[in-house]
Amino acid sequence: MSLIAYDSARPWLIPSNPAAVFPYADGHYKWSNAEFPRARFRYITALGNPEADIIDIEPGCVWPPARAADWAHRRLELGRPDLTVYTDRDNLPEVRAVMTGFTWHLFLSTLDGSQPAEYDGLHVRAVQFTDRKGLYDMSVVFDEGWLNVPAK
Repeated sequence: MSLIAYDSARPWLIPSNPAAVFPYADGHYKWSNAEFPRARFRYITALGNPEADIIDIEPGCVWPPARAADWAHRRLELGRPDLTVYTDRDNLPEVRAVMTGFTWHLFLSTLDGSQPAEYDGLHVRAVQFTDRKGLYDMSVVFDEGWLNVPAK
């Protein structure tokens, strides 16, 4: 089963009542899942916060890709073994090399509408397939059980 999740630097532009959201845990565009109280969620770090569930490896966020290993080590030290790396196809080879030795999950950015459940021999947890002209991003999440359920 899969569902659509949204993220944005401007969360007020996300359509109302999304099934899932990916709020930013840190940085200039930080926002909370509380803005969408019925949505399932996971947090993205743009600065390498080990408390966040997903590390965003791209220029303008966590860069260079080698920093993913530092984030992974810090998460493991916190007792958070679930590692998910968001990256695009161009940076995947370097991310893959850096994450050797870790058990991790791929959150792939395609931005071309494609939604592969596997890519380059890796199972894909989620795929950002469009950016809706800079208003908000849309991702298909293949692993719904990975998403947090909102507090009631």
